[in-house]
Amino acid sequence: MADKFDELEARIARTVELVKTTRQEKAQAEKELVTARKQIAALERDLEQLRRERDVVKNKVESLLEMLSELTEETLV
Repeated sequence: MADKFDELEARIARTVELVKTTRQEKAQAEKELVTARKQIAALERDLEQLRRERDVVKNKVESLLEMLSELTEETLV
């Protein structure tokens, strides 16, 4: 009978340790998730900024190409 209680006690102790470890891992995973979400938000902001800059550059290049085209047309006339 004592052996069964010892076995039960050992199983309960292992279960308690497993629960503690699982909770610690969960807490760590939640912290990592928060960090990852912040990084994603920062990357999304960076991406949006880069898209705006790309649009500005694209518009400037198009404007310069138009100017060159007008200059070329004037020289041909």
